[in-house]
Amino acid sequence: MLNLQEVRVLESLINTTFGRSSMRDAGHAIAFKTMNHCDDGMILEIRFETLVNINSHEGVQTAQKNYDNVSRKAIDEQIKQIKADFRAEAGRTLKAKEFKSERSGQQPLKESFLEIISFNPSLLRGKYYRTIQYHLV
Repeated sequence: MLNLQEVRVLESLINTTFGRSSMRDAGHAIAFKTMNHCDDGMILEIRFETLVNINSHEGVQTAQKNYDNVSRKAIDEQIKQIKADFRAEAGRTLKAKEFKSERSGQQPLKESFLEIISFNPSLLRGKYYRTIQYHLV
């Protein structure tokens, strides 16, 4: 369980409004959210978002699979960077494991989604996003 000082360190590392974590030069956005889960403690949610152009001849599912790989790598890179920065700032290792709630009545989290915004016979435009939650210890 994170103490108050460690929560403050984590929040400063994932603050995307100022500093190093606000820079988005990779063509996609990564958003962070922390939540206090009533059963399991602190949860960190990382969301990858980007706008995409899809060749209609290749298909939407093929494009989604490609972006699934890209988003997974980007999110893994972010969690790795957060762990390294947390260790440097807080003086201890942050343990994070992927979180899937088994609680009854809770709506399951969609892992990835590609929403078509504009349809043209030769080009589809859409918004791709993927969300992964981590349980923090």
